Amino acid sequence: MILWMEVSYMTSDELAAPSFKPLLVRHRIGVWRCLLVGVLAALVTGSPASASPWLTSALTFIAIACVTFALAGRLWCAVYVSGRKGTSLVTAGPYSMCRHPLYVCNFVGIVGLGAFTGSFLVLGLLASAFAVLYPAVIKAEEQLMLDRFPEYAEYARTTPAFFPRLDLYRTPAEWTVDVRAFLRNVADSIWFPLSTMVIVGIRHAHTMDLLPELLILP
Repeated sequence: MILWMEVSYMTSDELAAPSFKPLLVRHRIGVWRCLLVGVLAALVTGSPASASPWLTSALTFIAIACVTFALAGRLWCAVYVSGRKGTSLVTAGPYSMCRHPLYVCNFVGIVGLGAFTGSFLVLGLLASAFAVLYPAVIKAEEQLMLDRFPEYAEYARTTPAFFPRLDLYRTPAEWTVDVRAFLRNVADSIWFPLSTMVIVGIRHAHTMDLLPELLILP
């Protein structure tokens, strides 16, 4: 459930190169693994605090919307970047509106999965972990891109890093896609629906008294 974070312009090995090893980049996978194990343990042994029906419905709607957006957005990005990672600078489609649309989708998906748990504590922990860890990853990746593509400086000057600008959108009429690379990216995105099923399954198991309720998650 952690490999999704590594799908971007650069590979994990490139981001771990000696010249790009700030502390958060070097240990990000270990931190996420520890956090996810802790969240899973909390979900198995505890249930979210009781909430009003409208709040429960609102969280469910937000969760579905965010996870759907994240999955669709990642697949859209994959159409443009598959087969081009590290070999060419992609500035069309979602990459015309911001420099890191995959990370935008990942963040929205994290919020959605947190909302599916029904716990504001879990939602806040996941979103905060992303906000703390990934600016360093993005900074390391951008330095790699600047070294590899001199034209990246102009792209960075005119295109926001994270928050998309819809007015910048542009795309060619035709685009060649590496099908094998695209399918690999599709497989990397499957974790969104799989994680959703795990979370929903755990919550249903609690309602059926199949799991212990040792904790109340705010």
